[in-house]
Amino acid sequence: MKLIENLSIVHMEDFLVDPFEWDVLISCGSFEERCIRSSEIFLEKKTKIHDSIIFNYKETDPKKKKEINIQQMRHNLAQLSQNVHVFNTDSVSNPRKGIRKFLTFLKEKDICLSNRKIVIDITVFTKAYFFLLFKVLQEKFAVYHFWITYTEPEKYGGKNPDTGEIILTEGVDRIESIPGFAGSSVNYKDSLIVVLGFEGKRSTEIFYAVNPKKTYAINGFPSYQPGWDNISIEANLRFLRESRAFDHLHLAPAIDPFETKKVVAQIAKEIKEKDQNSNLVIAPLGTKMQALGVLLYALQDETVKVIYPFPSIYKADYSYSFGRSWICKLDLQCI
Repeated sequence: MKLIENLSIVHMEDFLVDPFEWDVLISCGSFEERCIRSSEIFLEKKTKIHDSIIFNYKETDPKKKKEINIQQMRHNLAQLSQNVHVFNTDSVSNPRKGIRKFLTFLKEKDICLSNRKIVIDITVFTKAYFFLLFKVLQEKFAVYHFWITYTEPEKYGGKNPDTGEIILTEGVDRIESIPGFAGSSVNYKDSLIVVLGFEGKRSTEIFYAVNPKKTYAINGFPSYQPGWDNISIEANLRFLRESRAFDHLHLAPAIDPFETKKVVAQIAKEIKEKDQNSNLVIAPLGTKMQALGVLLYALQDETVKVIYPFPSIYKADYSYSFGRSWICKLDLQCI
């Protein structure tokens, strides 16, 4: 597969100067306030959409934040869309079943995705969900051209009162490859790339689960907010030391999927040149846009395995408010 990119990510407000039209919007609701933001901007900019689809994960929210946010999304989108659909998907930890239900939902609602102008707001999609969603768009509907929107958080969630560590999730249900990204079946020793997030325990758990012969790390710099790059390093100190990834630490902008993809490609090239008898495993624990960069690389190199530590629980205070909103266009073409 050849990847043709416009290599440009811009602020949504700056891009949508003139009224824009899409056939289908695929978005997701959440207890995070930022899930609303793209619909607000679309409304402010007089965007037109035929079918707007809001994914609603199976998990309940005792504080009703998710319900309130989805109601607001529906209200905003109803003013600019011909049809607004709330799709009740499966659990956040079961993307395979959730996307399978999505295909059934599309048939029931008679929504065609082939040859349509599509925009996907990945703000609160879990990484495993949007990885599999992109794969299905290509393989089932031959969709290779679409737009991506994303809204940053103003700040991430709660902290451990004793250690000051940022806590976004609780527990690890399992560590496994994301469906559709199982990689090569050749029985070689693995090389591991971890894109660093704020939860160092998850990086360490992945390192010991994979048991690689060599480990690389990518840290988000420049970060969303000044100093956040230092927070991720501090949170991952144990992992960086025990894996020796400090010796193979790379930087990629937290907001730029295209630069992240380039860094991943450079590391992959280095691994292949030094040791052809090695499988590449990538764990996208950093920002959603860096995960998109990993996805872009994995779509080109199907020998790569992408793994993820599926959390037992996502914390209700995962993030607060919203920061900047971004948009970019992807063109994926088979040759």
